[in-house]
Amino acid sequence: MHTYGSALALIGVTVPDHLESEAGVPVLTAPQAQGDLLIVPVVPPEKPSWAVVPDAGEQVVHGEATGNTHWLHRGFDSPAVRWARAGSEDPLVVGYVEVPEGQSALLVHTDEHGANGIGTGTYAIRRKREYVRPEPELATKPLMRGFTRRPDANAWDLVWD
Repeated sequence: MHTYGSALALIGVTVPDHLESEAGVPVLTAPQAQGDLLIVPVVPPEKPSWAVVPDAGEQVVHGEATGNTHWLHRGFDSPAVRWARAGSEDPLVVGYVEVPEGQSALLVHTDEHGANGIGTGTYAIRRKREYVRPEPELATKPLMRGFTRRPDANAWDLVWD
């Protein structure tokens, strides 16, 4: 099993002093999140352009201004992990990763998000998108926004007054 320290070493980054470098990176086959990315089990599209993940890893998302880069790497003893950059079928999908039986992959972040272990299966690596509720059409008077307690809710919701 990779540790946080061994995963970050793959991309040449040391573990910040305030974090535990020997923390294990669990290998999961369920949906996962890493910062602004999601790792979701899927059936891949037909005929993606698969390539084996190189020893140096694959830069999935490059953080140009912030250094917020996400790297895909093979796990220990996992030579057949493959990657395919997504086409234009869904603009939120960055690419696909295929992990054969008995192997694993790592999605490693250069800074605060650590590492995710990815188990056997095929996954889409997706960007997250914030849901924005459409505004109602304005009537004759402007609407005011505010926090209001909805009688049918158990929490405070932002609603239109």
